[in-house]
Amino acid sequence: MRSEFWLERWRSGQIGWHQSDVNRSLAKHWPALGLDSDCPVFVPLCGKSLDMAWLRALGHRVIGVELAETAVRSFFEEAGTPFKVFNTAGDMPRFSSGGIHIYCGDYLELSAAHLEAAPGAFDRGALVALPAEQRAVYADHVQRILPEGAQVLLIALDYDQTCAPGPPFAVSKAELEALYGGRCGIRLLDSARTKELPQHFVERGIEEATEGIYLITKVD
Repeated sequence: MRSEFWLERWRSGQIGWHQSDVNRSLAKHWPALGLDSDCPVFVPLCGKSLDMAWLRALGHRVIGVELAETAVRSFFEEAGTPFKVFNTAGDMPRFSSGGIHIYCGDYLELSAAHLEAAPGAFDRGALVALPAEQRAVYADHVQRILPEGAQVLLIALDYDQTCAPGPPFAVSKAELEALYGGRCGIRLLDSARTKELPQHFVERGIEEATEGIYLITKVD
């Protein structure tokens, strides 16, 4: 699952993971984090998610990272929001407008400084977008750059991976424990069956999957 795969999906408009509305689990469970309304929050692999605008409307300074420049530009253009691009030598370009700042590039290039000590993050589709070997790298890096005490509202999808290929990939609670348990506390906030699945899942006979909403808190 290399960078070119995702860049081509954005170029060709094959973005079935993009939601045309704010994620319902975000709206329901974000208050559980108990964050100050004006604190910065991090949205990894953000695409052009409307969740960023929802978080900004609460008062948060939103910091995203996205590989595809097409997605970043589309987010602001579809919102009708003028934006500026800031280029710093040796750094990723940052697209900014009205309290939303999206770094365009590889998430592994993000540092703690980019996140501005954000005490909260929302991961709807980042972890499940990555194959197993990349999930371990991603989770380790996120835990390195988030400050102690930071909370992540994370949505995982679990299904029989042998029946259909990802993305989105199946991520079980056991895997979350393996990825985050050493440095974080993990609490299941909600679990429900969902039929909102990609078309290729349906074509393979997967009509339902389990969606788990987790609160992950960095303690080490």
